Amino acid sequence: MNIKQKLSLVTQNLSDEQLETLLQLAVTLQNNNPNTLNFTEQITSQAYQEWVSSDNDIYDEIFADEITKG
Repeated sequence: MNIKQKLSLVTQNLSDEQLETLLQLAVTLQNNNPNTLNFTEQITSQAYQEWVSSDNDIYDEIFADEITKG
């Protein structure tokens, strides 16, 4: 069984909502470099956004003694 046949078989049981997500991914893959897609998904993920947010800024804590000396 080739990839297209496997994909067809798997998608038969997906909901319309799941198929919409899959379609969006397929269109994005068709229009973009997969490496760019991966990078874009990473930097727009909620986990990444939380990691780089000011609420998660470790530098204030690390350099607290330097800030008070300054």
